[in-house]
Amino acid sequence: MKRIIYIILLAMGLAAVAPMASLVDNNVAAVYAADARAKAKAQREKEKAKLQKEREKAKAKAAKEREKKKKDQAKAAAKKQKEREKAKAQQAKAKQSSASNKQVASKAAAPKVDNSLSAAEEKAQYMEQIAAIDKANAKAEAYNNRDITHRLGFWGQVGYSNLFTSGIAFDDQALTGFKNKDNGFVGGGLGLGYQLRYKQFLMTVGAEFNTYNSIMAISNQPDGSLLRSFGMEPYATTMTYTYAFSKMQDKLIGGFVQVPLLFGMELKKLPLFWQAGVKIGMGIMGNSTISGNMTTSILDTELIDGLKDMYNHTLVTDEDFSRPASAVKWGLNMAASAEIGVNMDQWINASPRLRFSLFADYGFLNALSYTPAAPASPMAQTDIPTQLLATTNPLDFPANSALATSSAAAAKVNPFLVGAKIAVWFDLPRPKKYTRDYPKKPTPRMGVYMYDENSALALGGVAVQITNAETGKQMQKNTNRQGLLQGRFAPGEYRISATKNGYYPSDTVLQAVEEFTFDTLRLPLRRIPAPVIYTLCMNVYDEESHEPVEAAARITALTDTVVLYAAQASDDGFIETPLTAGDYIAHFTATGYMPKDDTIHFVRDTADIFLRHIKEGIKVKIENLFFATNKTVILPTSEQSMSDLASFLLQNPSVTIHITGHTDAVGSDEANQILSEGRANAVRADLIKRGVAPERMTAEGKGEREHIADNDTEEGRQLNRRVEFTITGTGDEDIQQVF
Repeated sequence: MKRIIYIILLAMGLAAVAPMASLVDNNVAAVYAADARAKAKAQREKEKAKLQKEREKAKAKAAKEREKKKKDQAKAAAKKQKEREKAKAQQAKAKQSSASNKQVASKAAAPKVDNSLSAAEEKAQYMEQIAAIDKANAKAEAYNNRDITHRLGFWGQVGYSNLFTSGIAFDDQALTGFKNKDNGFVGGGLGLGYQLRYKQFLMTVGAEFNTYNSIMAISNQPDGSLLRSFGMEPYATTMTYTYAFSKMQDKLIGGFVQVPLLFGMELKKLPLFWQAGVKIGMGIMGNSTISGNMTTSILDTELIDGLKDMYNHTLVTDEDFSRPASAVKWGLNMAASAEIGVNMDQWINASPRLRFSLFADYGFLNALSYTPAAPASPMAQTDIPTQLLATTNPLDFPANSALATSSAAAAKVNPFLVGAKIAVWFDLPRPKKYTRDYPKKPTPRMGVYMYDENSALALGGVAVQITNAETGKQMQKNTNRQGLLQGRFAPGEYRISATKNGYYPSDTVLQAVEEFTFDTLRLPLRRIPAPVIYTLCMNVYDEESHEPVEAAARITALTDTVVLYAAQASDDGFIETPLTAGDYIAHFTATGYMPKDDTIHFVRDTADIFLRHIKEGIKVKIENLFFATNKTVILPTSEQSMSDLASFLLQNPSVTIHITGHTDAVGSDEANQILSEGRANAVRADLIKRGVAPERMTAEGKGEREHIADNDTEEGRQLNRRVEFTITGTGDEDIQQVF
């Protein structure tokens, strides 16, 4: 628990430092942006010169290869001529030779057979290789791009527990059975497990140990006591022994080892998650402790001369009756489980991941493994939680668990646990699969490979235009999903350019294509920077002097009370947040100033906030205070405003206020007066419940008399329906405001 507290304190410290770091980062980013533009310009000039040099080099290489080709052709022609002359001489020499000699001469004169594959066969073979590589790379990319996480972690939980019992026999016409009342106690447990996250979906499995505690009140009398009466031979008809137990209770403890199997999801826009499922477990420990106060009595209906052969009976009155713990056997437990919680990743962006949640587990199977109590003597009554023995002191009687009596033979026990849970998860690393490179094409084609300059990932759907530098003939195609464009081209030089939405056009280059060669031109595209995203910034001023105020701000969404951002203004009253465009509720506090709630509709401009200095006579409207329609009931959505006002008054015990309720002009004057008084008194009553002294507050209603807007429109009537308070005294003390 101490470690978790340290982590939370560290997160709060990081959240406080983050706004200052963000301001510094913005200034540094501007300097780096100017430097980056200068470097980019120099880089483009360098690349242009490099491309020109490559073009000249390619031309020289092409000329050299053409010269070599001519020499090779001349050499091949000379060789063939020599072979023809040799064959002709052999034929002349072998005119008179045998048929075999003629065949040898014919074979020698034949040209050399080219055993290489045809262009179509080579293409088919190459395409098979490409298909295999595409398939392997697609699998690798699909594997690398899967939004999946494997986690190992542990958790602890604590809360309210109970062992709900039902079905215990009770006969109100006889003193044999008993009835019970279950009272819960603190329970909790520890666990460890594995969690799989696929996109938004969660699956959790593991093992945990939970303890359940319950206090069972036992009685069979209207006053809540337990009464046992019996007679013993030979005076069973004339003498009755009675054992009366008051405050009789059975403290039960159960320990279960459980296997949770939960399914749920993490929300995308909010740091929330939920899970639900079952937990299957087995009880491994349990005990029961009987206690109460005991009184014994004997009723004799006639005078008995002598007492023989009967058990001793010691009379006691309201004596403590308690026994050491006895074992209770628990069986199979299957519980329905649900939890909802908060991901702390946006506040603690590091491993391990911290999760806080609320949960509830309810066992819907009977977890009781019934074991009847063994009679300790011929007089033992196993339908009550005590067994009567031949002893001189009834306070020495042994006791059984109430769940081991015959009255509980048909009983059912359902464990229940609800509370808070803190889990710590560690992400397991995933190995990366690498893609295979493509082989060179064996036929004279030209390929263009487009990729992102920053990520080096292939770009599909790029429009590539190829223009023959000599004829001016053009061809335009789009790259496939692997970022490739392939085609056959006649030998020559080609001008190539590429465009794609969201990217700057590529520089135009020349590519030389020769026979029986295959070149793949790799062209990077530079992504057009995304538009500037403005974040919410605010200036906080004194309402009268317009001087900056170092106020504290807490910002939530309109739809809930989850704090999205909290920070302290700088000495010049400036607050910068990472929140983007949207609607927010901002709560501001500062020493010596009234707290203020503002609804902010943010697009891009800096918001100006004015705080009112606390002094006698100022009037303040209670913002975000909501009542049921035409009623004085304060709605739950007003909780934050009432909590802030109560905190202000409790932190400033010298301040006194006068609360005034106002209504619109709808309805009669008398009804509006009553409604305004009721709402003002409702606010006063709510503050009293929160600990504010009653004598510090007065309340009155003014109905519709002091309207601040036109009652002819709904917007005006809404402004007129309000509750205000006026500070009537400060006790000449410094007013403090705690955030």
